[in-house]
Amino acid sequence: MAISKEDIKCVRKLSGELDTDQDRSMFEVNLLLDDNLRERYQDYKLLWECYPKASLPLRKEHFAKRVLKEISQEPKPKIILFSTKIKALVTVAAVVLIGFGVFLFSQNEESRYTNHIIAQNGERKQVMLPDGSRVIVNANSELKYPEVFTDTGRDVWMEGEVYFEVVKNAEQPFTVNTKGLEVQVLGTKFNVNTKGLAKTVSLESGKVQVTLEDSGDKIQLRPNEELSWNKETGEVVKRNFDVSKTTAWKDNILLLHNITLEEALLPINEFYGIEFMVSDSLVAHKKINAAFEDQDLDQFIKTLEFIADVKIAKIASKKFSIAPNDEK
Repeated sequence: MAISKEDIKCVRKLSGELDTDQDRSMFEVNLLLDDNLRERYQDYKLLWECYPKASLPLRKEHFAKRVLKEISQEPKPKIILFSTKIKALVTVAAVVLIGFGVFLFSQNEESRYTNHIIAQNGERKQVMLPDGSRVIVNANSELKYPEVFTDTGRDVWMEGEVYFEVVKNAEQPFTVNTKGLEVQVLGTKFNVNTKGLAKTVSLESGKVQVTLEDSGDKIQLRPNEELSWNKETGEVVKRNFDVSKTTAWKDNILLLHNITLEEALLPINEFYGIEFMVSDSLVAHKKINAAFEDQDLDQFIKTLEFIADVKIAKIASKKFSIAPNDEK
């Protein structure tokens, strides 16, 4: 059944969503002049009062029964008045109310975070949040936050890897939301990494509480403690970690700690936004243990050639090959 403009206006009036004082005044005038509109509005008002609060989950079958029960309890003359049209009205109202509720919910979710920071391959972005907290977003990562935090809390959303230096404010707890877990803090320095199968929260200073979405478990971390959660196996590990190694990326340091060149390709490519390739198996299994601090791409290539004894050649735009060094 088609939903008319009058249906929508009735719902907007009940939800307080009529845009201007003029719109609201015009609607009130129309209610006085139009008997059909007034009757329709009264019907919607009855349904609206029977409908669940916005904070409750939408359970259409349950609340449809509740609506019919409320109607059945009205005096007999009123039942007769409604009986000829109630089925059509409930159908239209269910579509309007549920659709309108979903629209408002999605709109509120979207408007919750008005700022969206995306760091592409080879990028690291620093952001100052509205409360003065400093955030560094690693390559291939995202951060969302509102223009102004609420009086009761400071909520942000992230994906990838992000380092936080949170300004302490006991009146406004700081919450990091990401898929599968939630990190709650007052004021502290910590790193959150959701790349790969294991999600990690690494605490440098202060105190945080990590809540796992699936189980609801709450785990507290102290300085130099790290929580690792494998989202596939469900394994949770709390351990000590090396702060300087885990957070080196925020200081523009590419740390390759005792890994093969093949294993190093992913962090190298992500750090510089370039594709390096290794086709030779001997070169691929060469171990590398180095830190590249504030080096641009040309400096990095020269340094890697020297310490790994390899030859790096450009084969296309933003694409390089790493091969054995034939110069002996």
